[in-house]
Amino acid sequence: MVITLVGEKLAKPGLEFIYYGPSEPCKSCRLARVCVGNLEPGRRYRIVRVRNIEHSCPLHEGKVRVVEVVEPAIEILVDPRSAIVGSKVTLKFVDCGDPGKESLARPEGLFEGDQVRIEDIVGEVECDGKKFKLVRVVRGQ
Repeated sequence: MVITLVGEKLAKPGLEFIYYGPSEPCKSCRLARVCVGNLEPGRRYRIVRVRNIEHSCPLHEGKVRVVEVVEPAIEILVDPRSAIVGSKVTLKFVDCGDPGKESLARPEGLFEGDQVRIEDIVGEVECDGKKFKLVRVVRGQ
């Protein structure tokens, strides 16, 4: 679990977001270490708890709230041979030329080479004449 700050209007349990890096005003903010310093650029996070603490912020219409976040499970296409529930694998993106399936072949929040644990097999997806398994993975567990 990671502690960070999000805009007051976004501070709702269950909300997911992708952190793309700090904005210019964040670099000189006294709260930057706890706000953006705990997050990794390009990763997806889900708010699990909103704390009753707020701070002023020039970016978020005045206020940010302290929240607890985790990296959620993410669905991705994998080679069927590596689709074993409970196994830990090094992520290798599959080649899929279908633009409609790009978000499954290369989902935001994961990078090739990440260590992930396969939590569940969701289904099977065909792309470019090949069959892949759609699995739900969690990074670094």
